[in-house]
Amino acid sequence: MKIYADVLIVTSCLVEFIYLHTAAALLHRKLRGGRVFTACIFAGVMSLLICADGGTFIGALLITLTKAAGIVVTLLIAVKVKGFGDFVRCLAVFLAIRAVYTLLIIVYWEISDAKRIFVRNFTAYFDISLLKLAAALITAYVLLSIVETVKRRVCSKAVNYEARFQCGDYEVTLPAVADTGNRLCDSFTGLPVVIFCCDDMYRHYALDETESGMRAGFRLTPYSTINGIGLLHVTSKGNVTITDDSGENYDIRCCVGIKPSDQNHSRAIFNPALLE
Repeated sequence: MKIYADVLIVTSCLVEFIYLHTAAALLHRKLRGGRVFTACIFAGVMSLLICADGGTFIGALLITLTKAAGIVVTLLIAVKVKGFGDFVRCLAVFLAIRAVYTLLIIVYWEISDAKRIFVRNFTAYFDISLLKLAAALITAYVLLSIVETVKRRVCSKAVNYEARFQCGDYEVTLPAVADTGNRLCDSFTGLPVVIFCCDDMYRHYALDETESGMRAGFRLTPYSTINGIGLLHVTSKGNVTITDDSGENYDIRCCVGIKPSDQNHSRAIFNPALLE
């Protein structure tokens, strides 16, 4: 089969795009467009391994190691991992997804009379015109968007939450709101921040005085949520537990941000991804 480099690279980029977004959906991660684009381009270049000669043991070993390293680098480019344990979890999910999709490709290749797929050196080449490929991609994107929209509207349900903050003998429990827009992370620890809008907590730590807040271990951080924008007093002290209306508790590994309540309406704001 004649292999065209442009078709090979473009199709590999598209396939990698599907791999990454499927992994992100299962891991409940939000990918950044720039990182995904770079990762897909890298994977597209790595697909040129299909042309390498793996007829000898050394050649096959080098191809295998290069492909394995390429998969790891692709994942690290696209996904921001939070530590070694998180990396292992992400890699396991990513490899599982690749295995499932590869199995589907091989099955289709075996049953296809036209033999439109060529597999070599862990790389699949789709013998299809770029125009047809673009049409298939647009169709798949539209269908997935429709399915995701229907899923959100049909399957979503209102859940009530409570957030409990405990630091030593001091404890506060507030109604909590799940806000996907709260992506604030502490610049020192890298941990996500759960925001407590509470006058009692604000007065308890005397956060109206900057020096008192600094002595208590707080630092000022800009924020933006459904509750507004401004400066937030953030600390890594204390423990946060989120409880849903079914009584299930989630111990959250996070930092805590404290600000005055809005019109005496105390509540906590957290990203629902923290519950996954």
